[in-house]
Amino acid sequence: MAFDLQAIAFICGIFLHLLLFCRGEWDRRAPAVVLAYSLLCTSVFAAFALDTSYSIVQCIVGTCKASLALVGGLCTSLVTYRLLFHPLRTFPGPLAARVSSFWVFREQWPDLRFYFKLRNIHDRYGDFVRIKPRELSICHPDAINDIHGPRNRIRKGEFYEQIHPAHSLQFTRDPNQHKHQRRYWDKAFQTKALQEYSPRIVKHYKILMGIFSTDGASSAPVDVSKLFMDLFFDVVSDLTFGESFNTLTTGERNPIIGEFLAYQQSVGFVILNMWMFHLLRSIPTVASRILYWMQWYASAVAKRNEMKDTSPDLYTYLSQSDTFDVDGIHEAQLAIIAGADTNAITVSNVCYLLCQYPEYQKKLYEELADLPVHENVIEDRHLLSQSCLLSLINETLRLYPPVPGGLQRVTPPDGATIAGRYVPGDMIVSTPTYALHRDSRVFVRPTEFIPERWTSRPELILRKDAFVPFSYGAYNCAGKPLAMMQLRMVIAMVIKKFELSFMLEREAEYERYIHDQADCFTLHLHPLPLILKERTVREQVAYNFTRQEGTES
Repeated sequence: MAFDLQAIAFICGIFLHLLLFCRGEWDRRAPAVVLAYSLLCTSVFAAFALDTSYSIVQCIVGTCKASLALVGGLCTSLVTYRLLFHPLRTFPGPLAARVSSFWVFREQWPDLRFYFKLRNIHDRYGDFVRIKPRELSICHPDAINDIHGPRNRIRKGEFYEQIHPAHSLQFTRDPNQHKHQRRYWDKAFQTKALQEYSPRIVKHYKILMGIFSTDGASSAPVDVSKLFMDLFFDVVSDLTFGESFNTLTTGERNPIIGEFLAYQQSVGFVILNMWMFHLLRSIPTVASRILYWMQWYASAVAKRNEMKDTSPDLYTYLSQSDTFDVDGIHEAQLAIIAGADTNAITVSNVCYLLCQYPEYQKKLYEELADLPVHENVIEDRHLLSQSCLLSLINETLRLYPPVPGGLQRVTPPDGATIAGRYVPGDMIVSTPTYALHRDSRVFVRPTEFIPERWTSRPELILRKDAFVPFSYGAYNCAGKPLAMMQLRMVIAMVIKKFELSFMLEREAEYERYIHDQADCFTLHLHPLPLILKERTVREQVAYNFTRQEGTES
């Protein structure tokens, strides 16, 4: 009887896959699947136990054999289907990637640098690579418009159901809902709104410059990546909740932000397989912690709602949405997380590159030297036309995009033609930003740091439409205007006042900083200790004198 039960279970596993699991999307339903499987095993055990001829040990062994046979049948059918009959079977890729999404997990271990390896993987397999059983990575410049452009029916994938059944601008798959919410986000980042935010933003810049001056005077190294992260969290919390976290002032991070940064890499591994994410999210201890976070955000939003006569901020515009009462806490969470770490990543990387290539630091200082300064801050209107500054930002975003991996999308049921090749329907596709930005069909000498490609040497850019650090199309980054304004102002004020340099004999530490940045959806940074030497009035006078002599000659 036991053998017959195992055979039946094996066959049932095959039919479960063919009739159920090979159709549709199942990641979000992982907790329900595990629960159903547990109930089934319990039922089988109970059936054995009702037969008094079996001992408890025999009941347990019989249940285990039957359950393993069920899983064995399901896995046998799954592997056979994925290798021989799957719609993506004709696309190249590692054998293990065709069978299981755990291949990506293995490639990411232990440093979450799959985005870096993916460039070599595409060199080996071509533009289309099957990196998961149902997912293609497409590294071709034409794929940007074909996937993310306005004239297609390609939608977001299961990755964007992380907070289901709640929604935010980022974590919604409904294009109509996204379009509705995007209107309020766009209003929050229009030119008039940015001008309204400027006084409260500048307040935090002044605090940072004071810290830099104090620490720089001691000639001790300053961990600029940490301070930039604290700065941008202070700014975005002020703009979202009407009051700052005050991390720069107190030296202590808000517990919510501290936890986010502490667990960022762990979460980076979990979101590689979204079914694992949903399983962990359903564990009571994890669920209670997430609930605590949401209650904190709800309290902060409620406190902002009670404020009167406050100057305009993000809340002013986002709260105008008729769905804000339902999704407001998730919109606030998105504003906090998305509005801070990406800026900190880019400014830190710019500082690293300016130390690596000091000749560009000199050029940037020369460009900024004559610009008016008020309390160490240069107004953004003076920076919009500064070509050296803008080229340094663009080249840094090209080489080290803050979101280096591909953004997940799903083809429509009837499929889509992407970069000249037909991709079947309901398949996940992505365009790996880091790999594309280093593609020789997009940029000449793609691995080299050449800011002039954005100014005096445009011939080094072959496909500007494939430069997408803020994504592209309907789902591009809504906060790009604010991000670019902050990047310009922070970099300018730092270089205007300080000369940055590496510490001596710490080459390995700096190599680790730039080459070991982990992909946790956004990059996770290591400490970046730099020497900040404050520029003196004498240096400014000497610069002006040299410049005047050059003009007269």
